[in-house]
Amino acid sequence: MNPMNKIFATGLLAGFALAALPVVASAAPEMSMQQERAAHPRIVEAINNMRNALRELESSPEDFGGNKAAAIADARRAIHSMKKALYWRLRMDDAALDRSE
Repeated sequence: MNPMNKIFATGLLAGFALAALPVVASAAPEMSMQQERAAHPRIVEAINNMRNALRELESSPEDFGGNKAAAIADARRAIHSMKKALYWRLRMDDAALDRSE
C-alpha cells in the first residue's frame, strides 16, 4: 500500500471512530428512579422526613405564630428541590418531579 493510501485509510478509520462516539456514549444505561433512591438513601430519608413534617404542619390547628403558611410553602419547595437533585440524571420536568413519590 502506498503512503497516500495509508494516510487516507487511517483518516477514514479515525473518522468512523469519531462518528461512533456519540452512539457509544448514548448507549450507556440510564439510572432509574429506584437506582437513584438506592444510591442516595440519606437524601430519600430527608425527603421522607420533610414530607412527614409537611403533613404535621398542614394538619395542625396552630398557625405557629403566623408562620404556618410560609413554612408549608418552604417545605414544599424544599421537597421539590431535593427531588430535583436526587433525580437530576433522569431530566424530569417539574410536573413529573411533583408527581413522583
